[in-house]
Amino acid sequence: MMRRNALCMTLGITALCGPVTAEEDNFNLGGHVRVNYGHRDWQAPAIRDGLEFESIKLTVDGKFDDFSYKADYRWYENTDFDTVRYADLTWHYDEYLDVTGGITKVPFGLLPFASNSFWFSANYYIGFEDDYDAGVVARYERGPFTVHAGYFLNDEYNNAARFGRYSFDVADDGEYRNQEDGQYNLRVNYEARLLPRSTTDIGVSFQQGDIFNFDTQDSGDMTAYTVHLRHNQKPWKVELQYLDYRYDLAAPEGQLQDRLALSSFEAPFLMASEGQSYMANLAYSLPFTVASLEDITCYSEYSRVEGDSEAGSDSTQWVNGCSFGWSKLFVYVDSIQGKNMWFSGGSGMGLNFNDDPQSTHRLNISLGVYF
Repeated sequence: MMRRNALCMTLGITALCGPVTAEEDNFNLGGHVRVNYGHRDWQAPAIRDGLEFESIKLTVDGKFDDFSYKADYRWYENTDFDTVRYADLTWHYDEYLDVTGGITKVPFGLLPFASNSFWFSANYYIGFEDDYDAGVVARYERGPFTVHAGYFLNDEYNNAARFGRYSFDVADDGEYRNQEDGQYNLRVNYEARLLPRSTTDIGVSFQQGDIFNFDTQDSGDMTAYTVHLRHNQKPWKVELQYLDYRYDLAAPEGQLQDRLALSSFEAPFLMASEGQSYMANLAYSLPFTVASLEDITCYSEYSRVEGDSEAGSDSTQWVNGCSFGWSKLFVYVDSIQGKNMWFSGGSGMGLNFNDDPQSTHRLNISLGVYF
């Protein structure tokens, strides 16, 4: 029946075959429309506050035979670009093993996210949270263990000079001219039940890859590892993560090697080429609804990136906020304290471009209709 319906859809002969329903074809279409209100205390008064259209997203997913697929594409108004987030196909070999290929999530650290807020943790901005690249990932789950093993050929566009993208990737900004060029990932997670009515995820991740330099036509490399913990004791959740990374670049003679360019959302910036990040989150989800509101979660999230060089300087972010749903509307209200943070008044991550970087405050309210 499913193959017959697919043929009818292709040929457009619904008069003979009848209408094809989403349930029969296991096809789903979704997305969001979002607006943001923001207050940024480091900007000029004329542009410090405002409500603006943020993005439109379209998603598709479905199943056929032993396969499933999904894709997410987005249009951002405030930075005027569009981009793929993910587009992959999964083969469900058996009840334990899945193999996914395409533009797919890099298995590293806490999954699916290392945060609960709209703005993610500092790890997102250095390319280690909610990152998607072009490759293949095998996922094996049996008992309390989950193992991911992946290989990625390159970033999602294989174009380091493209700054309009969702994931934060190594970039060619015209001066620091590098690109991701092959990467291996291994992640192991163990789900323990240490206390009644609770789960505790304990895991480690490792990442190693080549970084190609366009000026020297030679390759350097990068390595990163992380250890993570997530404890769920409803209605409370605690998340902890430590990350260490190092880029050994094949830079041209005379160029500083303690930094490299990254880019996303049409904005390239510099990041320390070696450092650590620390993250600690506490979240509380109300076990009941309030009026028509549901999924009410409040959180406090702290993350810090430390650059290991003479020019290194901590980049910190502390987010306090709540999120909740109301029918098809979902809302985030976040108060963000940042210091030396790229998107919060800072010019980079883990580097000191200012002798005395000031703390900044950003209030962000996201209103999204999800369908």
